Amino acid sequence: MQDRLTDAEIQDLLEDWKKNGRLPLSAGVSNGNDGDGDGGGDGDIVNRNPTRPKRSPMDDVIIEQMRGSKLTLSIRNPSDANVNNSKKPTKTFTALNFANFDFLGMSCPNPDIFTKDVVKEASILALSKYGCGSCGPRGFYGTIDAHLDLEEAMAVFTKTAGAILYSDGASCAASTVAAFAKRGDLLVVDEGVYEALGTGVTLSRANIKYFKHNDMQDLRRVLERVQATDESLGRKQNDQRRFIVVEGLYKNYGTVCPLDQLVKLKEEFCYRLVLDESFSFGAMGETGRGALEHFGLKPMQHAEIITISLENSMGSIGGITVGNEEVVDHQRLSGAGYCFSASLPPFLATAAQASLKRMETQPKVLATLKHNIEYFYNQLEEQLCNSSSNSNSNLIPNKLMVTSEVGISPIVFLQLTKDEDNILTFDEQVNALDQIAKKCLDDGVFIISTGNHVTHHLHKIPPPALRLSIMAKQSKAEIDTAIKVLKKAAMIVLG
Repeated sequence: MQDRLTDAEIQDLLEDWKKNGRLPLSAGVSNGNDGDGDGGGDGDIVNRNPTRPKRSPMDDVIIEQMRGSKLTLSIRNPSDANVNNSKKPTKTFTALNFANFDFLGMSCPNPDIFTKDVVKEASILALSKYGCGSCGPRGFYGTIDAHLDLEEAMAVFTKTAGAILYSDGASCAASTVAAFAKRGDLLVVDEGVYEALGTGVTLSRANIKYFKHNDMQDLRRVLERVQATDESLGRKQNDQRRFIVVEGLYKNYGTVCPLDQLVKLKEEFCYRLVLDESFSFGAMGETGRGALEHFGLKPMQHAEIITISLENSMGSIGGITVGNEEVVDHQRLSGAGYCFSASLPPFLATAAQASLKRMETQPKVLATLKHNIEYFYNQLEEQLCNSSSNSNSNLIPNKLMVTSEVGISPIVFLQLTKDEDNILTFDEQVNALDQIAKKCLDDGVFIISTGNHVTHHLHKIPPPALRLSIMAKQSKAEIDTAIKVLKKAAMIVLG
């Protein structure tokens, strides 16, 4: 019989684990978010940033509640990070919400925009009718009429032949790509795609070629190189399934894909387009249909496969792929997330359908969002940009610059400018931006510093940045406050 550990030995081991955390799985990898397992093609993430900070001041922030444009937050004592002691006091306060992707305010609307919360009411009724869970995958006994109603409503709204509902947005994007691209197929992928799309690309086991982010000239170069290889091998274009994979609005950059140019290349070289509209749906286009509508293009005609997350503008959970009948039906047996994951709780499908109906019947919310986006960028330039003495209006005297799509993107990114006299390392940039975000939070505005958390499962890690999300539920006064607080914090940290 093996000797058992004494209570004292068990306690010593627990204390050691709480203090030092888990040991790395392999030698030479430090404990913490050093970027290993990023899934990208660079292979030098750990070596490039060996001293990246393990923690940031924002790691101890806990979101307790969201109401309208405000968040209730708790600040945990940093010394509690490795100690499970809920009795220690925390600081709780309210801050303006410039952090999440609920662009239309569907999950927690302002009474100034919506007279009543129809999404919440619909969810309560669905809970009373169906209960919470659906108890199984869609293909077995997990399909309920609420799922079918949402699929039909989304197909009608996007003007496509059909739609298929997944349990979450990430599995929707990843499963869709992997359902159509297999070993031997070809994916030409923008190097800036976000985690879920990148996971689908990896899972497909297809041949992968990346092109520079939003660079149509580089995309043409990649396509022409593939074409030259075909000619040298005597291979026909239809011998291989080929897809271009992009986002309409890029989560980690706030830039808009130039779909008008990309579609011309797609048609010239005979590729299919997989377009992720997760962050553009509800935020772009005259009626909120996304980047395709923004450029005057049509689904099924200019983009064969379109994935949409319900977790942003729809204020719910889940993801939907729309397209023709072949695209939809194929995934019912080939979409891993559809076949093997428990289906979406019916009340969440009902909530998404209520959000979709509200977006259709109350276009005021779309107009409010677009107005807020334009107003924010204008105020950003007026308050932080010295356009009178600097020909580049994107430059900010406090050594910050706007890198997202000005006037269009509700996801605003601010990066540090490249100063030849004062070149900062990656870690120094992360530290400076973390400090700006913390000072903004101290003054009641919650924004995100991306340097530490945008590192995993990406082909290319974007530069550290400050990220602010513009939403319909924010008032002009609140936007002015955010700009004022950001300017003060940047001046203090960057001098």
